[in-house]
Amino acid sequence: MAWQVSLLELEDRLQCPICLEVFKESLMLQCGHSYCKGCLVSLSYHLDTKVRCPMCWQVVDGSSSLPNVSLAWVIEALRLPGDPEPKVCVHHRNPLSLFCEKDQELICGLCGLLGSHQHHPVTPVSTVCSRMKEELAALFSELKQEQKKVDELIAKLVKNRTRIVNESDVFSWVIRREFQELRHPVDEEKARCLEGIGGHTRGLVASLDMQLEQAQGTRERLAQAECVLEQFGNEDHHEFIWKFHSMASRLTKTEELEKKWRNGLAASHSLPQQVRPQRRTP
Repeated sequence: MAWQVSLLELEDRLQCPICLEVFKESLMLQCGHSYCKGCLVSLSYHLDTKVRCPMCWQVVDGSSSLPNVSLAWVIEALRLPGDPEPKVCVHHRNPLSLFCEKDQELICGLCGLLGSHQHHPVTPVSTVCSRMKEELAALFSELKQEQKKVDELIAKLVKNRTRIVNESDVFSWVIRREFQELRHPVDEEKARCLEGIGGHTRGLVASLDMQLEQAQGTRERLAQAECVLEQFGNEDHHEFIWKFHSMASRLTKTEELEKKWRNGLAASHSLPQQVRPQRRTP
């Protein structure tokens, strides 16, 4: 036998018109329409009185409603093992099969027909779930796009950081090399100046040492001449007069030699200009 409907369509046809869920303890009224037992009880409070069918509006005897065994078998055959029990309304104990668009709440079929959500726009839970999944997919797509933009920004920042670090390394190497090239002639000039200063200093120190030695010798001779003059001053008049001219001549020659030697000391003892470091104009 070929089936005319799919399982999903068959499941839609096996829904209670009141709670819009798969029949649970289905009862068939005398008019032929079936409902969940809980929905009929909630609708008429008990099944011992007359019941108006919500589909055809016929008034039937509720006590004559019999279980729809065949329908129960079909539902049981279609039910997957381990299917969770549906959530039920706390007021009517019926499955929460509808979604109130105004109050944004899950409700049962009786809440929409008789309860506080009467005349509110309602949507089947499956439809709302599909709609929300579509909205979730749209949000997920937007999130992926934002994530892609952030990833592109991160890649760009990493690229710029790497470029800046590399450029900094190159610039640092160039600057060090250029300053090294600039420092080379300065180092050569410094070495030349230091060598010149050292050579001239050694020459001047040697000259000063020699002159110091000569000055000390001169000082000794002057001290000896001073002693001779003191002794000569103690001579008697005749000896003093006889020896004065020769003594004065000797002292004059000694003074001339000392004066000539002192004039030689007047030469500059400072470093020549060519060995002094020249101040460079910036």
